[in-house]
Amino acid sequence: MTGGHRLGHSSGLWDDSGNFYRWRHTMLTPSRFYREEAKEEVRMTSLATEIARKWFWLRAQTGFQRAPVRTTFRFFFWGARCALRREAIVKIRKWNLRMRLPATWKGVEKLVFVFREHYERELNYLETILSPGKTFVDVGANLGIYTLVASRIVGPPGRVIAFEPSLQSFPTLKENISLNGFTNVLAVRVALCDKTGEAFLCHGSDPGKNSLRSDPNAELKGETVATRSLDEVLDQAAVKTVDVIKMDVEGAEELVLLGANRVVSSQRPVILFEINPEASSRLGLSSHGAWDLLAALGYQFFVIKQDGSLATLETMPLALSNVVAVPGGARNHVFAVQRASTQLDSRA
Repeated sequence: MTGGHRLGHSSGLWDDSGNFYRWRHTMLTPSRFYREEAKEEVRMTSLATEIARKWFWLRAQTGFQRAPVRTTFRFFFWGARCALRREAIVKIRKWNLRMRLPATWKGVEKLVFVFREHYERELNYLETILSPGKTFVDVGANLGIYTLVASRIVGPPGRVIAFEPSLQSFPTLKENISLNGFTNVLAVRVALCDKTGEAFLCHGSDPGKNSLRSDPNAELKGETVATRSLDEVLDQAAVKTVDVIKMDVEGAEELVLLGANRVVSSQRPVILFEINPEASSRLGLSSHGAWDLLAALGYQFFVIKQDGSLATLETMPLALSNVVAVPGGARNHVFAVQRASTQLDSRA
């Protein structure tokens, strides 16, 4: 033979470079065929299960229930934009906002594009606890959806301080603030913590999952970021009052509260925060840390139901959850404002 492979042994062959290949690398035996077929069946079952899980999740969202056809179209349209790497500037009509969204499938970008003002229940709840002239602190602002909504609600007399440490998100946060012409927002590229210094911010599967790590190693992708306490930053910025704090810092909520002891104790703001036991454990923190600190200060805890009302939490959720913490003396006021807001919405 003058080229290709030539026979050289009953259990293999030789190529023109003198390399010997056994038949088991080029022939599919019955046992291997059935193994590959079983693997493919498992892959297809996993894919079907994942698609079903996402579909049931989509159907449970308020935005889908209000406009299922439009929401489904947006869901697939965003997938197409991501495939083409075409970012979008979307309008959030309820608050007359514009927001630039990088073309990434995983993360807040997809959710904001698909659901807009129904992105999270807590977003609409800001209208209950904020009003013109109030001060809002956004810890873990990411691309700025909460920052933008709060800025619109509190208006020029109010103030918003947004903290986002990652270079993956901070430039887009700044751009979204400028895109809406807001002058009442201070954006700070720092990770809030219990002390001033530096820390390693591990990059997650999307920027919304970036998290501080106490044990960085060479295998982790991330960046070194500056850390400061909220009390220190607010002192330097001459912020005298804080009405609402939102925290989404992937398990580091306890550290943020330790560095905000003065403002939380004296100002008694309403606090929206995420409970993320898995992320807390990666930091070596207790999953109950933030909950216990606020409970010791007399806070009571609630979740926002699908209709926008509050449901009392007697014990801390064990899984990933968003929680509203209300200082004990403000509970009746918050419920009264909420009832009035609900009545106005029902008349509209």
